[in-house]
Amino acid sequence: MNRSLTRRERLRRRPEFLSVQRTGVRTRGRYLTLFVLPNRQDVTRLGVIATRRMGGAVRRNRSKRVAREIFRLNKRRRGFDIVVLPHRGFSDAPFLALQADYRATLRRGQRSHG
Repeated sequence: MNRSLTRRERLRRRPEFLSVQRTGVRTRGRYLTLFVLPNRQDVTRLGVIATRRMGGAVRRNRSKRVAREIFRLNKRRRGFDIVVLPHRGFSDAPFLALQADYRATLRRGQRSHG
């Protein structure tokens, strides 16, 4: 079973990230901030930004892997671009708490788009 995200499910280019950050709805949660923007596609795409404030490369890469896994396990609605910006405490929090925070934050962000 392939657990990775397909090419269509990922934001890959800087202009895509910037577009979501500039025009999307920003919703802050306890462990992460989400930028949500409707797209005109039949798939929801994910981008993760892990800044150096989080720590070293190992911590940042682990945070990105966890964020992608949470996205993969919680794919529901289609047609959104989502950028995840983990906060400092993201890498130390339990997975179930992260998942609950992601769901609640995403719900609030999508509610703004109808």
